[in-house]
Amino acid sequence: MARPFTLIVLLSAHLCLHVVVTQDEDSHINTQLLSSVLDRLTNRTTYDKRLRPRYGEKPVDVGITIHVSSISAVSEVDMDFTLDFYMRQTWQDPRLAFGSLDLGLSKEIDSLTVGVDYLDRLWKPDTFFPNEKKSFFHLATTHNSFLRIEGDGTVYTSQRLTVTATCPMDLKLFPMDSQHCKLEIESYGYETKDIDYYWGKKRTDLEITAVKFDTFQLPQFQPTLYFVNTTKAETSSGKYVRLALEVILVRNMGFYTMNIVIPSILIVTISWVSFWLNREASPARVGLGVTTVLTMTTLITTTNNSMPKVSYVKGLDVFLNFCFVMVFASLLEYAIVSYMNKRLVLRREKRRKAAEQQQRNEMPMFNASPKAANNNADLYFAGHNSSMNPLMEIPENCDCRTIPMMQHPRLVTDGAHTLWPAPFARPKKASKTCCQRWTPAKIDKLSRYGFPLSFSIFNIVYWLYMKYLSLNSSDKIQENDKWQQIH
Repeated sequence: MARPFTLIVLLSAHLCLHVVVTQDEDSHINTQLLSSVLDRLTNRTTYDKRLRPRYGEKPVDVGITIHVSSISAVSEVDMDFTLDFYMRQTWQDPRLAFGSLDLGLSKEIDSLTVGVDYLDRLWKPDTFFPNEKKSFFHLATTHNSFLRIEGDGTVYTSQRLTVTATCPMDLKLFPMDSQHCKLEIESYGYETKDIDYYWGKKRTDLEITAVKFDTFQLPQFQPTLYFVNTTKAETSSGKYVRLALEVILVRNMGFYTMNIVIPSILIVTISWVSFWLNREASPARVGLGVTTVLTMTTLITTTNNSMPKVSYVKGLDVFLNFCFVMVFASLLEYAIVSYMNKRLVLRREKRRKAAEQQQRNEMPMFNASPKAANNNADLYFAGHNSSMNPLMEIPENCDCRTIPMMQHPRLVTDGAHTLWPAPFARPKKASKTCCQRWTPAKIDKLSRYGFPLSFSIFNIVYWLYMKYLSLNSSDKIQENDKWQQIH
């Protein structure tokens, strides 16, 4: 009994071991056979990488998908932007189909993922970026790309790229502007009859799903919308299919508000302090005015050095130039006040000197008669002979020390040629001139309220108008339903 039982146990163990070994052999793929298959697919007798698939027949459909990892830089001076993205291309090459081949493998293989070096032995589309300035592949730690070949000959490649592309910018609304940048993709040498590009992994895919964005932030811009389209570019060498990825970048105003707008407002406000200073404090008022003008000039120069030298007026230029006009007007106001004040001082001094030099023409009320023959001469009254002597005769008992002196009146003649004192007339009021109406004190007082009021009105109108233009520009872009939000 023991011997047959032992025999059964040994037989069962041998059967189980055979099954395990068989399963292990089935799960193991002979890489030597795969290498021979790869060599057979690119054999020069049957495969020529210099010729495109289906040469002479319909064009090769090349699908493009992009995954944007970041927009690393946007430069207004160079008018470009830099994208970091993964570009995936797919096309079908029937010469690489291995699904119908007898590979001598116990397990069927759907696809082959091989090293990127194998791509050098295959035909591939000559894709390039027409609006590119510079670009490079990422090579750390190895070449960031892969190659996958499906059983029906479909080739799938992915490469990590950094591309700096041109982006013509309109800075009329700067710093409340939105920039429209795009990346173009095209075949360098194959015309539309040879290559037909499309967005997506398959022809049936929606174009908008061919582009994905990672979550990222930019220091000065916020990506808000994107749009993909397909056009045909016609050049002197032929007609080519061109794909375009368009992105809307909305500028963030935080940097310019903190470093340009607020300092400019404070500089203008400081220039108004001179209106409260004494008009005689020339060093203080002139120093304050010159300092604010030079500071404003430096701020304008620094801002323009970081911007392209465009021929039109930017939105920020209007604000900065108005601030410069305000501080310059404050300095000019003191120049006018100082000149008028000097004129007033000179006029007062001239009047004082004229009053000191002017001598009054006075004569006594009585006069000695020329007929007197002795020391006790008779004195005559002016009425006795008014035509010859208009003064009264001095009486003998007159104490002349008690008689005041009187000013000689202005005399007029009547029809009998008799001199009579002219009637007193009310003096005419001198008409006020412009300089008398606008005194230095009045100009300073008016400037204390006029300058802040005008600057406040300008800021309200300026920023409301800029906001209106910015919103109007965004509304025009969003009228196209094909634009999609970047999440």
